[in-house]
Amino acid sequence: MELVPEVFTIFERNDPKTFFKSKWTVNILLFVISTIVGIMLYIGFFMDFLPRFFANMENIEKNVLAIIIIVFSVYILIKIVLNLDTRLDRYLLLSLYILVLLLSLLRPDQQHFGDTGLYAWNPVGFLSDIKGDTGSLILMVINLIIFMPMYFLLAHTNLLKTFVARLIAFEIFVFLIEYLQAQFKVGAFDLADIVLYNVGFFVGYFISLPISNLLKSRA
Repeated sequence: MELVPEVFTIFERNDPKTFFKSKWTVNILLFVISTIVGIMLYIGFFMDFLPRFFANMENIEKNVLAIIIIVFSVYILIKIVLNLDTRLDRYLLLSLYILVLLLSLLRPDQQHFGDTGLYAWNPVGFLSDIKGDTGSLILMVINLIIFMPMYFLLAHTNLLKTFVARLIAFEIFVFLIEYLQAQFKVGAFDLADIVLYNVGFFVGYFISLPISNLLKSRA
């Protein structure tokens, strides 16, 4: 509990340049900043957003888990921007992302929304769903963006060395998720969702190229 005062004591006793050269000190400062930013993000946005998709968000454990995921994600993203991230940071961020995908798509301890345990084979079924339905439109947008970060995270962790290998892993993952939704009766196997996931994945791939090149140039 005395970490923050200790950091400021170190700063007072040492030259600022020496202080900021300490990786430990920088990590503490970044984590404190990330905690503040993460809590602000949760209160300002996620507190109202998450209950639309997750049941029982008044449960304190779910709120604590959400805050922890947000804080650590912000912390690692800041380290990536500052070129301070480690291999462990990269694997942790990927793991948090996969956890969020599983929680949001498989929805354990979740109220059922719409039809469950069904199979829908219309690849453009979302077009009819969004007509005059704001909720379906929001869900379509979420399905578009939820897999956008995947290629960057796979590439940044240097998993599955080629684009084809990462694409195959992505396709297996999304088909498995949709199948499990139907089997566990927490949703439907919807081919239209898979189409949206693929659009998001490829958009994310093209967005990630200049970002990855920039990060490599700073290494």
